[in-house]
Amino acid sequence: MMSAGISLSLLHHDWEWFARSGSLVVVAGILLTSWQLIENARRLGMRYPDSGHDWAETAESRKRVRKQIKDEIAWQNERYGLYLLIGGTLVWGLGDLVNLI
Repeated sequence: MMSAGISLSLLHHDWEWFARSGSLVVVAGILLTSWQLIENARRLGMRYPDSGHDWAETAESRKRVRKQIKDEIAWQNERYGLYLLIGGTLVWGLGDLVNLI
């Protein structure tokens, strides 16, 4: 990605292409480091398997359900945060090219 940015910069005598290639590198880095999201999804699936039993009558079950809801909300927030990082980085790096389309 960086080499393509350098090549375009040299070809067009405009180093903004090199800067733009940096945003693509950031996106790749975000995707590579998003393993925490994948791990949380796996962990939630293992911790709360669907047993088919109705355990809603017990206090332990209600406590477990509340914990599951909190974990799922945290996971959703992490996932949306990742989308915002990727989208924001792309707009930041490539947004001024929209008028060229």
